[in-house]
Amino acid sequence: MTHAPFDPWNSGTPAYRAALVTGMVSTFVGILAVIAAAFMDSGPVRIVGIVLIGAGVLSHLVGIGLRRRQAVRILRERKSE
Repeated sequence: MTHAPFDPWNSGTPAYRAALVTGMVSTFVGILAVIAAAFMDSGPVRIVGIVLIGAGVLSHLVGIGLRRRQAVRILRERKSE
C-alpha cells in the first residue's frame, strides 16, 4: 500500500513547486510595482504591477490544479491496493 504523504511541498511534483514559486515571486514583484507606482504616479508601472499580480494568481491556480491531480492519483493508488 502506498503511503505518500499529502505534504504539498515535500511530495509535490517539480511542476507544482515551480508554479508555486513563480506565483509567489510574481505576486510579490507585482505588489512592489504597484506600491512604487503609487509613489511615482506612474501609469505604466501600475499596469505592469497589476499584470504581475494577475499572473501570480493564475500561477497559484495552476499549482492547485497540479496538486489536485497528484492527490487524486495517490488516492486512487491507495484504493486499488
